[in-house]
Amino acid sequence: MNIMILAFPIIFGYLVWFAGAIQIDCDKTDQIHEDQIHHCCKHPDGHNQIMADCAKEHGFKLPNSNEQSMMDLTAGHAIAGTCFAKCVFDKLNFMKDDNLDMEAVKKSLLEKHSDDPEYVNEMIRAFNHCHGKAEENAAKFMSNPIFKHMTKDFCEPKSAVIMACVIRQFFHNCPSFRWAKTEECENLLQFSRSCTDSIATL
Repeated sequence: MNIMILAFPIIFGYLVWFAGAIQIDCDKTDQIHEDQIHHCCKHPDGHNQIMADCAKEHGFKLPNSNEQSMMDLTAGHAIAGTCFAKCVFDKLNFMKDDNLDMEAVKKSLLEKHSDDPEYVNEMIRAFNHCHGKAEENAAKFMSNPIFKHMTKDFCEPKSAVIMACVIRQFFHNCPSFRWAKTEECENLLQFSRSCTDSIATL
């Protein structure tokens, strides 16, 4: 059996600590479908060749052929795919000397999403927030003993840590005009803001 399949529940449990701090009845997560959160905050979607190529190269499962944005992933999914995230950031030239290159991030976002400047600004804010935490969070991520025995299944984690952080920041700070006013999405948002210890990916 693939060691990643065995490890994922442990990784996810570890990420509950990693994600932040939170309380509603935070123990009741059975009705919280965090894999659907990407439907709640409007963002550019569709086919993304870099995401598709890196997913194929590293055996990483994307939601489907029409949902290949970084924002279509959950943070837990992204952070477990260290080699996928590194591949994406390398192909986008987002990393320079093992650090996030914010100028490259801004340039890429402005070129690809010039028709949606507010989305660009939201993403830049998310990357800026996560940029400063990358070193600390990558060190915390790799301090778990499980990763010392599974190095062949993981790549340098900084890209995945940043990607997961950006996904989480984007949805936590989704502007009201982008947020779907469905009951499920409203419940997700309320839960995510009240229970950050209960669900790592929000």
